[in-house]
Parts: sequence; C-alpha cells; structure tokens
Amino acid sequence: MRSEGMQGEQEEKVFSKEDMAERLELELLSGHLAPGAKLASERQLAERFRVSRPMVREVLRTLEERGLIEVRPGRGAFVRRSDPAASVRPFDTAYRQRKPTPRDLVQARLMLERETARLAAENATDQDVAAMEAALARCDQARDVVSRARADLDFHAAVARASRNPVIETMFGSITSLVFELMMRSLSDPEISRKGLPYHERVLAAIKKRDPEAATAAMEGHLGLALRTFGNDLDQSLDLVAQRRIELLLALSEE
Repeated sequence: MRSEGMQGEQEEKVFSKEDMAERLELELLSGHLAPGAKLASERQLAERFRVSRPMVREVLRTLEERGLIEVRPGRGAFVRRSDPAASVRPFDTAYRQRKPTPRDLVQARLMLERETARLAAENATDQDVAAMEAALARCDQARDVVSRARADLDFHAAVARASRNPVIETMFGSITSLVFELMMRSLSDPEISRKGLPYHERVLAAIKKRDPEAATAAMEGHLGLALRTFGNDLDQSLDLVAQRRIELLLALSEE
C-alpha cells in the first residue's frame, strides 16, 4: 500500500467489501506501511477500489477490529503498533536476527506442540474445547488465506492455553508471528491446505476423548506435513518465504 500522496493509481477491478479487506490486510502484513503510518483517506480509498465511502468505513472498522489499524476521528486511519505483543517482541526480534528457516520452526514446533497437545488432552476444560471448535469453524468459513491463517493460529493458541502450563503458553506466544508466516505459506498452497486442515479435527477429537497419545500423534502428523511438502522452501529464510507468498497473493488479488 502507498501513503496518501502516492495513491493516484486507479484499479480496474471492482472490489467487494471482503475483497477490499483482504487486499488491504495483505498490504499491511507485507510491511509496505510502517507502524504509525497514515493510510489513504476514505475518499482516496473509495476511488481506488471503486466502492462507496460507507463501504470503506466498514472495511476500516473490520481492520481496526483485527488490530491492524487505529482509526482516529477527524485525523484518519493509522497502522497500529502491536502493543499486545510487546512482551514477546524481544524474542521475535532475536529469532529473526538468526534468520530461521521453515525447517527450524517446524522442528521447534514439533518439540513444543506435541507436549502441548498431550497436556491439553489431560487438562482441557469445556470452555477450552469450545474455543478450539470456534476457531475451526472460523477456519472453515474463511474466504481468504489471511483469515484462515488467523483462525488456524487461534486454534493452536487455544490448544496451548488448554495445556494449563503458563510457560508453554508463553513459549508458543513468543513464536506466533513466525507461525503465522509459516501458515501463510501452507494455506496458500491448495494441496498442502487440503492435506493439513483435516489434522485439526483429529487433534480436537483426541483432546475431547482425553487421549494424550492420539493427540500427540495427530499434532505430530499435522506439523510434520511441512517437512514432507515444502520442498526447497524448507531451508530458505522464513521471512523470504512468507514475503514471496504475500506478494503472490497480492498479485492474484489484482487479477
């Protein structure tokens, strides 16, 4: 996305509200605008996407609810600084300085989330199970990759909470931005997505049955899919892999 003074281009495609929200979310996630930067005005966005200003306001409200922007009355919309993640930001920065690959992250997740699933099968409450079910429902209903990845992340975070181990939950929280990028890579590949999403139901079913071994095996099968399907992407920088996927999705949204 460009700043207010650089939004002169017209786009031929007429966007729906969902399409517009997805496109803007992808642009925000791609880092084209720094935290604190101002978005284009409602009028400019309406002209760019060939939609009404009330629709623009609805889309901006959606992005604000997702924590991506902050709308300041009379001043406009601004890219939000991720204050809720402040406690784990030093870890995220340290991870990224080491240039982790998808293989690195999957190996770490296998070590962490196998135990997370086992503990969740032993300790999950009805409320925890309901949270997992709600996340999977959102995942099934998602119309775009970004929304599906958010719901996917919500499911894994719910499993981590259900472990009833605050250290494990905090450890998972420290890698959520990396996990989200990995999910963008997986979920934007239809074949991997088709194979991977059914594992969620297996993990949930095992947790509901209070079967730690089955939960562990299902989580291992789910996470190990990346090792079997990512090919050359496995050993490239995760940042680079995620950036390529975001650029591909942006290009597809323009077609």
